[in-house]
Amino acid sequence: MDLDDVIITYEPNCRNPTQSVQTYTRPANVVPAAPPNPVLDPEVVEQLTDVLSSHFANGYRLNSPIEMARFRSFVTEGLDEEIKLTDEELKSYIAACGTTFDGKIYAVSAQAKERIKELAEDYFADGAQAIFFAEFYAKNENWLFEASVISKDMLIDILRRLFPKLSFTQTYFGYTDASIFASLEGEILRVWGDDVLLNYGQLAERLRYIPLQRIKSALGQNGDFIWSSVETFSHISRIGITDEERTAIHEAAVQECNARGYASMTDLPFGEIEERNYELSITAVHNAVYRICLSDKFDKRGKIVARKGDVFDALTIMKEYCRTIDKCSLDDLLIYEKELTGEAHRRIPIEAGNIILVHIDKNTYAADRYVHFNANIIDKAIGLFVKNDYISLKSFTTFGAFPDCGQTWNLFLLESYCRRFSREFRFDTLSVNSRNTGTVIRKSCGMDYTEIMTDAVANADVPLKYTAVGKFLYERGYTGRSTTARKTNEIIDKAKAIRERRD
Repeated sequence: MDLDDVIITYEPNCRNPTQSVQTYTRPANVVPAAPPNPVLDPEVVEQLTDVLSSHFANGYRLNSPIEMARFRSFVTEGLDEEIKLTDEELKSYIAACGTTFDGKIYAVSAQAKERIKELAEDYFADGAQAIFFAEFYAKNENWLFEASVISKDMLIDILRRLFPKLSFTQTYFGYTDASIFASLEGEILRVWGDDVLLNYGQLAERLRYIPLQRIKSALGQNGDFIWSSVETFSHISRIGITDEERTAIHEAAVQECNARGYASMTDLPFGEIEERNYELSITAVHNAVYRICLSDKFDKRGKIVARKGDVFDALTIMKEYCRTIDKCSLDDLLIYEKELTGEAHRRIPIEAGNIILVHIDKNTYAADRYVHFNANIIDKAIGLFVKNDYISLKSFTTFGAFPDCGQTWNLFLLESYCRRFSREFRFDTLSVNSRNTGTVIRKSCGMDYTEIMTDAVANADVPLKYTAVGKFLYERGYTGRSTTARKTNEIIDKAKAIRERRD
């Protein structure tokens, strides 16, 4: 700028109205001062840039005397003569040779910056609104590092200078400053096009500068994206459902919840929705129908919906399901419970099966009509084993004294009998299981299960040590491997007191 065009205006910090604003204009006869930085010789800049890039790939510390001495040495070595510049002049030249970042000068060429700019502009030209720094650097790391752009943070610094008018957040920059959640949804929908289904790979290819993990997170957390199969999603905007179908489904859900407290997705009137959306899996169709038709008033767990705020009682629903069963395997119950709740909890299906059905063998549950128990004879047979008040289930090693009941006797069948049909005996266990862990107990016995285990330990010839007692309870079938240390120590203390009283 020509100094003739410069006008300096100033005023005191104190706001005293009696003091006027002062203006200084250089008189016309005053010779302008020389500019503080001399015009740099392009040839010298080019020579020093070569030194900077060759010997200071990790950056040049601008205010370091040691770095200055090293730089002069490398220049002398390369040019076969000492450089005739003062330290301040040389510092100005070095600063002009690269990009300043974090107190260092890096030899990032104008060509490299222009390439960065072109890549970003080309991506934005297709309609993109955001570029994530980490992914931009990762996709171009090889040549960026060679061009002395040594980190993502350095890239961000360069991008801020190249695109001063764009919005910058901590993770991305572009034509939006919306939240990551909103930006990701917008970018994914922007490239979705007319496709009904897209997978992670297809979206990552279309969203070059958005990390794959960000895409996965957006699809998984945003309920408007509908999971259809492994790594494959649709969007509710691609689902064909008529207004009449929406109304019918909503009304049916209300009626079912009024009658039973919940509604099953499989019982709702889907009409032609599945056929119309044939590209989607059944799970995707169910999830889409829930999102579009029911999510405003209902909560969903697996295939079951209930009114928002209602307690979701999976055990009650599982018990009702078991009442409809003729025969099924344990795996069938486990699968249904996972579909019901979206999770896998063995306790709920096993407990429901034990309460409603007969566990006729290790893998099979059946309705009551598949067995006929003569309680008088069976209880007498059990009495042959239970000499006192209780005996562990695994102590039954033969069933020769048991009458025919329509099924082959085994420990699972015996457990079911004692749970539901016996007049003289009951069954108890520390936790619901399918490993024959538990105890057959006379109904006249008032001890709870912890008291029974304590009595068994106190009457057994077993040292009252943690390992020995735990092993005894497990091998005799009173507990499974999951017995807590706290429970075992409680049993030891109580058994010790019983033995001391007897002594």
